[in-house]
Amino acid sequence: MLTPAGATLRTLTFVHLIAWFSRRPLLTDTVLAVSLGILVTVGTYAAGIDQTDMAKLDARAYALLWLCAAGLILRRKWPLVAVLVSFGFTMLYVVLRYPYGPIFLYAMVAIYSIAAWRSAKIATGALIFCLLAHIPWSLWVENEPDGLLFTSLTTSFWLAAPFAAGTAVRIHREAQASLRGEEKHRHIYEERLRIAQEVHDVVGHSLAVISMNAGAALHVLSKQPGPASVEESLKAIRQSSTGALDELRSTLATFTGTLSDAPNPGLELVPSLVAASEVGGLTVRLSEHGTRGHLPSTVDLAGYRIAQEALANVVRHAEASLATVTIAYSPGRVEITVSDNGVGGAIRPGGSGLESMGERARSLGGTFQAGPCDGGGFKVHAVLPFEAGKQ
Repeated sequence: MLTPAGATLRTLTFVHLIAWFSRRPLLTDTVLAVSLGILVTVGTYAAGIDQTDMAKLDARAYALLWLCAAGLILRRKWPLVAVLVSFGFTMLYVVLRYPYGPIFLYAMVAIYSIAAWRSAKIATGALIFCLLAHIPWSLWVENEPDGLLFTSLTTSFWLAAPFAAGTAVRIHREAQASLRGEEKHRHIYEERLRIAQEVHDVVGHSLAVISMNAGAALHVLSKQPGPASVEESLKAIRQSSTGALDELRSTLATFTGTLSDAPNPGLELVPSLVAASEVGGLTVRLSEHGTRGHLPSTVDLAGYRIAQEALANVVRHAEASLATVTIAYSPGRVEITVSDNGVGGAIRPGGSGLESMGERARSLGGTFQAGPCDGGGFKVHAVLPFEAGKQ
């Protein structure tokens, strides 16, 4: 009698062996084919003893038995080939009037395999092919006396049963894969939500402190006036930090499902974005052409983000005194151009701003171009197409 430790060891060994074979499907199928070949060969020899009216088993008969088995080696890699080989040699064996026996197991395993490892369309086609080949043989060659309906039911059972079993296995496997995928997506969503919350807590706190300090400084300046440029910069800092905090809360609301009072960013907010960018002696001019009308939310947001990132690059890197934002609305498209008279130059490696803008435009089927201007400065140009009426 096995001790609990011995039983546990035997179970672990068995599980390890199953896992080892599962990682080697071709080897597993080869072992199955050889094992089934031995079983069918022995069973056919035993069954043929009493079938004196059938042809005697000879080398050709045994060759057909093992050719059927060989087809099963491909049952997962090329299951359709396995069906054609196993079923074809089985029918040839029957046509040559060798003794009936367990040879039909080959085609049953092949039909099960194609139903389990290929789409329903391919598996159904293979099943219909086998039925159309087998039923006429039973009716008109073997002269079955029981009629079309009964013969169809009885002779197709050995094909339909493994087909149903394989289909059930495939559906179960696909359902399990779907559940695993949903679980993976749930974990990804929860991780993104955690990161978004962390960003909100850390960045949101910093933005709130910046806005509060800028407000306090403006309050002091209202009592003790200082240079106009200082007051202008403080106003821009407070406006930008407050707007960024509102956007951060609005973005987080899309993860949590909570409602936010902050408006969703869109091209209608570009004027305030332009005003907030006029810092450090930079003048920003906004020019709009055409009628904005109703834009899909994805296009509206992408256009705003592109203008926002382009102006941020101007403020940080361009050393410009003038920047121009041009937005042109036309049926089915929005064009956004941001240019400046700064230092220009080639695109610097390592930045992610231009890549992010380009990705936003391309995700909507649009185009994006960025680079230095001929007369100096830098220009960003994006075209965002859309279908009228879409949200």
